[in-house]
Amino acid sequence: MLKISNGRIPRAQKVVLYGSEGIGKSTLAAMFPNPLFIDTEGGTAHMDVRRIDKPGTWTELMDVLNEVAITPDVCGSLIID
Repeated sequence: MLKISNGRIPRAQKVVLYGSEGIGKSTLAAMFPNPLFIDTEGGTAHMDVRRIDKPGTWTELMDVLNEVAITPDVCGSLIID
């Protein structure tokens, strides 16, 4: 018997924005639902967004990612910029 379902299936969306500097990638990402930026290059300094300080090491970045994963209500979109 076929198991047919309909409607949305809630799960994380993965999006990659690629392009040269200054074309609006961060501005577009700021329009995602409840964004939180991990600003690795200081590119959001001119933007009114929530951000986490630049991680100093790979381990610190992974620690931030793990903390966000176990606290899903901290943001609706995690942007690594």
